[in-house]
Amino acid sequence: MKIIILAGGKATRLPKSAKNIPKTLIKIAGKTILQHQINLLQKHGLTDIRLSLGYRANEIIDYLTCLPAGKDGKYEYIIEPKPLGTGGAIKFASKDLKEDFMVLNGDNLMDIDLTKFIQFHKSHSLANSMIGWFCKDTRGWGLIKNKGIKISEFKEKPKTKCQGLISTGVYILSSEIFKSIKAKSFSVEYDIFPNLVKQEQLAVFIHQGKWMGVNTEEDVKIANQIWKKKHLPQ
Repeated sequence: MKIIILAGGKATRLPKSAKNIPKTLIKIAGKTILQHQINLLQKHGLTDIRLSLGYRANEIIDYLTCLPAGKDGKYEYIIEPKPLGTGGAIKFASKDLKEDFMVLNGDNLMDIDLTKFIQFHKSHSLANSMIGWFCKDTRGWGLIKNKGIKISEFKEKPKTKCQGLISTGVYILSSEIFKSIKAKSFSVEYDIFPNLVKQEQLAVFIHQGKWMGVNTEEDVKIANQIWKKKHLPQ
């Protein structure tokens, strides 16, 4: 399965020391976020990796020249001509694909069983799947409400504090998902997922292990404290 990592983000809410590097190259527990993600993918035999790049793209490309792609693996690079939003970036990076593909947001740490996620996606009849994770405060994330495996509501960054399932930023999407979308710049969270819910074409796989989004200076501190080497995929 083709993997697309969204790695074009800029560290706008992180300390000054991190603002001059791509967000995905921030180090947590001695390794970059990107390396943690690639290690996880390789652990599950997923080595056909395409990176959607934007901010300081050349630094990420240079970094990956020193990071093995794994047996029979490869890295491909798609550079956005301008910021396209999450939906636009995925559409731009997947425009030549003819089969379902996996997407990872490039600023998250996780120990998700991606093999089981792929098996889950293939086992149901819905066209698209995402991974959900239980969170005590869903503000700032994509809130998921579900009936069984089917997502019945998706709301990005709710304002009211509540606990529940949130999106981990890991999806398997149909190659047909953007077929009728003419816009070049848009958000997958605001513009695509709510429509997939209405169409009853979005399933949720619930992850019960570790996950963390790294967006702020405090997140970096917490991640370095709790994401010790023994917890991370090797």
